[in-house]
Amino acid sequence: MTLPVAQAAVEDLRAAHLALLRVVDALSEAEWERAVPYGEWTVKDLVAHVIGDLSPSGPGLILAGILTPEFISETSKTFDVRGRNASMVEERRHFTREDLRQLLFESHDAFIDAALRLEERNRPVLAYTVPMGAEYDVHVEDWLWFGHHDRQHADDIRRACEVDYTPEHLVYIPEIEMRMRAHQRAHDGLTRAIYSVADDAWGEQSEDVPGWTYHDILAHLSSNEARRRVRLLSAVVDAGETDAYLATVNDVDAWNEQQVAERREWPMRKLVDELVLGWYEIRQVLARFQPEHLRAEVVLGPDRRINATEFLERMAVHTSTHAGQLVPASRARRFAA
Repeated sequence: MTLPVAQAAVEDLRAAHLALLRVVDALSEAEWERAVPYGEWTVKDLVAHVIGDLSPSGPGLILAGILTPEFISETSKTFDVRGRNASMVEERRHFTREDLRQLLFESHDAFIDAALRLEERNRPVLAYTVPMGAEYDVHVEDWLWFGHHDRQHADDIRRACEVDYTPEHLVYIPEIEMRMRAHQRAHDGLTRAIYSVADDAWGEQSEDVPGWTYHDILAHLSSNEARRRVRLLSAVVDAGETDAYLATVNDVDAWNEQQVAERREWPMRKLVDELVLGWYEIRQVLARFQPEHLRAEVVLGPDRRINATEFLERMAVHTSTHAGQLVPASRARRFAA
């Protein structure tokens, strides 16, 4: 008999997938070729990515008996999804829009079939911990709730149709490139957490951040990208170019509260728009870094400076920590409760 959690996760996935299909079906011929902010893909490329590998994925690994704590731990340390995603999109570049639309329609069939075959004997595996980053863990059970991926990319397509954006190929020095996996993983883990939050949970108080709702946590993250960008910029340019802005943000607690309060009425999607733009602008600054900038100091306050390399390490930790604070508001945890 199908596990109730698997049935609920599949229903959520089907709803998210139907919404995505409606967005794709509304695209004009020209919109398929629009650039997706803020990367190097077109909408057509993004659809090729969303299709995935057409495999049973996590539920398939559970049924095959492959998923062990050791397998999860080792994979989380070494797997870099960026290469696989790029390769899959490249392989499908010659596909027609009609081909991609049909594959998109069928993309979750194997996943859903495997999820609905999970039984009581598989329940212990669902409790295994999956490390996502600093202070950010999910369970294998959370993998069943894959609707976040379709919701995220439906918004990416809408953004592509609304924002005029010219792709920019960003190149990093080896020292930065080596760190980009951790930073991109932290950002991707954050967007996963955001699009996993239940619609009715955003206004609820967070137990992990007293005084803030889950919406406030996202508002902090979206507003904070501008501050992180200028702090990084302070290691690259003359101090006079950033001092005026930094003077307004160095009272961290007061600035955080002000920025969060200003965004309390913003819808979730507007906050995500600000977040992804901010992350892109940070990557633009990182593309300006040269080896000597890694040894420079980042300004944190009138008498507080740290090495740029240390600041970069702190960035990924900050992102992952706040992503983890959104997990209790996820659809998966709400169903379990």
